[in-house]
Amino acid sequence: MQCHPPYGRGLMLHRVLFLFLLPLLAGCGETGVVPVDALRLEAFEDAASVVRPEQVHLQLAQLEPLESDHPNLGSSSSTWWVRVSGWQGAPRNARIVLDNPTLDHIDAFFLDGPRVLGNVTSGAALGLEKDLIPTFEIPINEGHELWFRVRSSKPVLLPFSLIRVDKVELLRSRRDLAVALYTGMVLAILIYNLFLAFSTGQRAYFSYIFVVLTVGLVQWGFNGYDRLIWGDVPWLALNGLTLTGAFSGLAALIFARHFLEVRRYTPKWNRLIQVLLAVYGAALLAAILGRPMVAYNLVNLGALSAPAMLVLSIISWRRGNPSAPWYFVAWLIFLIAVTMQALRDFGVMPSTQMTAAFMPIGTVLEMLLLSFALGNRINQLKRSSDEANAKALAASLENERIVKEQNAELEARVRRRTEALAEANRDLSSTLDRLKGAQDQLIQTEKLASLGQMTAGIAHELNNPINYVQSNATSLSRDLEELIEIIEAHSSALAALAEGAPGAGDMVDRARERARQLDLGFLMDESRQLIKGILEGADRTARIVRGLRIFGRMDGDDLVEASLQDLLEASITVLGNRARSKARIEVEFDDEPPLLWCQSGKLSQVFMNIVVNAVQATESRWPEIEDRLVQVQLKTISSGEGEPTALEVRVRDNGTGMDDVTRQRIFDPFYTTKDVGKGTGLGLSIVKGILDDHGAEVTVESALEVGTCFILTFPLRVEGAEASKVA
Repeated sequence: MQCHPPYGRGLMLHRVLFLFLLPLLAGCGETGVVPVDALRLEAFEDAASVVRPEQVHLQLAQLEPLESDHPNLGSSSSTWWVRVSGWQGAPRNARIVLDNPTLDHIDAFFLDGPRVLGNVTSGAALGLEKDLIPTFEIPINEGHELWFRVRSSKPVLLPFSLIRVDKVELLRSRRDLAVALYTGMVLAILIYNLFLAFSTGQRAYFSYIFVVLTVGLVQWGFNGYDRLIWGDVPWLALNGLTLTGAFSGLAALIFARHFLEVRRYTPKWNRLIQVLLAVYGAALLAAILGRPMVAYNLVNLGALSAPAMLVLSIISWRRGNPSAPWYFVAWLIFLIAVTMQALRDFGVMPSTQMTAAFMPIGTVLEMLLLSFALGNRINQLKRSSDEANAKALAASLENERIVKEQNAELEARVRRRTEALAEANRDLSSTLDRLKGAQDQLIQTEKLASLGQMTAGIAHELNNPINYVQSNATSLSRDLEELIEIIEAHSSALAALAEGAPGAGDMVDRARERARQLDLGFLMDESRQLIKGILEGADRTARIVRGLRIFGRMDGDDLVEASLQDLLEASITVLGNRARSKARIEVEFDDEPPLLWCQSGKLSQVFMNIVVNAVQATESRWPEIEDRLVQVQLKTISSGEGEPTALEVRVRDNGTGMDDVTRQRIFDPFYTTKDVGKGTGLGLSIVKGILDDHGAEVTVESALEVGTCFILTFPLRVEGAEASKVA
């Protein structure tokens, strides 16, 4: 494919940020150097990189001469074939020099038509010190052709020239000397700023140290001297210049942000700096992922920050940053030097000793100005610190005078405030005492309310069996009178028969008639039923009394070994018809649960309170008694070895339920959802205190329009070990 690339395409924008030195180019004007325009170049692009040396002569029709002494073929992944002519007639000790040590691969071929007579390989990717100035012999036969195959991830600049062998060595030695001198200047600036950095602790100094260091490494890379560092490591030889360029760009941006105080004077520009930092970071990532050309182009893209930094310094200067003028002048000198170097590279300006000195002079002046600017910044900080100290001393003296004047007033105010606080504390203490008394009274009222519930239950429950016994006793008394009458009639008739008295038979008939009239068999059956009913009523009364005996110890603090089953049954019994007439109460107890050391009376109060709340919750939801359900369960929890460890009581209802907010606050004192006058909000608070005294864990599960379940877990404990804790 024929190509004539536009000059300037792929210009190494990275040079805008990083310097390189080619001072020995001034020697190009000496004797023994054939002018560059004596050479003629024809370029051919092999986009697929498939053309072999012996095939190049077949592409001659597609070659086109270049019209520049300093051809720039741009950045491309293609392979470039360049035919060099015009060397014919040169002396045998002349050499063709391609003064671009950054090209990755350079292959020189001597061709005789399709025959390859010989080839020489050079390039930065080989990492050889002798290739710092790629040099090639000219063909012996002037009828042969000299072709170069160039491949590089960097812009392909081809500054070919003819130089005598001795001048090549002189050029190399002078370049070594120039790079050494320049390296010495960089090291001097580096050591000077390193000393100031550790002396002052300023972040701008530390970032500037990295700028100087990385710029020096980039300069080495541009002149090919980085191969003295990387050696023949292929990856570093290929990407070394890109890596140092990216690190140098990062350091320059960080230094600009610190030195120009971007966050203070131009905060909106900080976003641009972050974007440019990301671009350099992407360049490093591309190099690591094996995309050297992408990495190099990203570094060039980041170099667009150079004019932006110049504009940034102007804006910061206008906004009062005293360091910005130094940065502006230094950066302007550097941009002028870079511009002159670019014009020289493209042949717009001649390659003379003066033009070759633009870049080194510009970069040195830039570094010196920035170093002076950092030193001036220290002086500004010192002056600001002295002024601040003087102002602080004056303010301290003034404050001391004000403090002395105000101390007397302050002491008087403190005394008055202390007296007021003491009076307020006395009032608060009195209020707290009254509040504690009111709280104790409310707690006692809640206990009395529980006692009232118990008394009402007792009256109702005892009244039913007593009335039943009284009714049966009245009926039994009547039946006994009739039975006595029948017995006496039969007894008189039997006595008359035994004595043989006249009319004894009639007496027997009358006795039989009376027994028939009174229905002796019915009286006997009815008497038995009445006696059975009286016994059942007495047993019911006995159970109530037994429950009262358990519940009657509700204020006692002594621990007893009690059965939770008996306590639950006693509580339900005491509530009696007041609960069973309002909801269905179902009980489910494990067989023979273990006994629990507890305060039985107080636990009865707990169970009664929870059951009453459950019944009331069902009343609020269901109008019909058949729909209301309260379930009371008692089960034993055992360990993996089957040893009982705890007792669990569950009281579940199908009432209105609670939301999460209400469920979390039900144990708070004085919190209630009942209407005014129907609850104090202390019942469940007292219940929680009793359960805490017993070391019991309480869990409440509830959902609106589903119901509530109280889960009480009582750990089984030995009396001697834990009794004192509960008491």
